[in-house]
Amino acid sequence: MKKSSLAFILAISGLTGTTQAAAQDHDMSQHQMTMQHAAEPARHEGIGVLKAVNEKAGKVQIAHEAIADLGWPAMNMWFALDCPLPGDIRVGDAVHFELMQDEKRHWTIVAINRK
Repeated sequence: MKKSSLAFILAISGLTGTTQAAAQDHDMSQHQMTMQHAAEPARHEGIGVLKAVNEKAGKVQIAHEAIADLGWPAMNMWFALDCPLPGDIRVGDAVHFELMQDEKRHWTIVAINRK
């Protein structure tokens, strides 16, 4: 009787340890996924008017409205393009754009289209 009780207790202890390890692994993988999402740069949206294009440098100048989530007032800025400029966009067109900071902390347009 004592041998079977001891075996039962050891079996339960082993299951509990396995369950705790699995729970810790799950918590760690959730933490890693959260950290990956936190590491992704935030995208910010803007609306403005395309003022100039420097194809050689891969940049555009936009007179944009205030971008509240960045605390930026309305202004004219040059941005690097990290996407192709659609062929239907011309200087003077109203545009909607998304921007992110690159690894050098420069603001780069990652999406742009006519508004």
